[in-house]
Amino acid sequence: MLFWGPPGTGKSLSAKLTAKKLGYALLAMSWGNILGSANPDRALAKILETAEHLGGCVLFADDFDKGFAGWDFNADGGIARRLSQKLLTWMQEQTSDVLMLATVKRLGMLPSELIRRFDDGGIWFVDLPHNGARYEIFNLHLAKYFPQQFGEGQQNPWSDRQWYSLLSDYAGATPAEIANAVKCCAERAYCQGRPGKIELADLRYQRTQFVLSSQRSSEDIQAIRNQASFAKPASGEDTSKFATTKPDGVTTMAKR
Repeated sequence: MLFWGPPGTGKSLSAKLTAKKLGYALLAMSWGNILGSANPDRALAKILETAEHLGGCVLFADDFDKGFAGWDFNADGGIARRLSQKLLTWMQEQTSDVLMLATVKRLGMLPSELIRRFDDGGIWFVDLPHNGARYEIFNLHLAKYFPQQFGEGQQNPWSDRQWYSLLSDYAGATPAEIANAVKCCAERAYCQGRPGKIELADLRYQRTQFVLSSQRSSEDIQAIRNQASFAKPASGEDTSKFATTKPDGVTTMAKR
């Protein structure tokens, strides 16, 4: 399986949760470190041997594309080409209970023969979260830091209209940016003598304190998103009450 998408969208977390769901060990493989080791061939052989003997394993290659910079020009003396061929052969022939899972930001940096090998498990595009997903992400982290207001069994203190306004403020935010914003609000509330209490204005203020990565690197991220049609979407359509339009085309509060 290949998880592809902009940075901060949860690709690495999804890989870890996949291993947990399967009940498999998670074995992290840094392709860049393998290429830069004193004996790259031995390093790769060792990690593949370890994966095969773990008895159920997710072999996780994070930022897999970074190891193929300069591929077209043999910048590393052809080491990446030689090792990728060995990895490809192993992926085709191994019969042990191993799931190879990689994350990439730029799919085009991978050799075409490797990309094709991931077709069996699927190439999944992990995009920036839509309104419904942002709402769930916010509540997940709010419940962690403010359980008295957002914990299990508590009634959500903010109205739908307030939520829609907040979600609009954070349009284009990654899950990592939302998590950090809630954490900063918790720290600020503690310093102001109101630990465990948050107001909508706190999150709106926090939004003014940083620039979204989707804005800071807008051209790079948009270039990644423009090719999303080449992969399967990792998330479904937004069917929440905060969706701009419902699947049947009915206009929601966003358009009224």
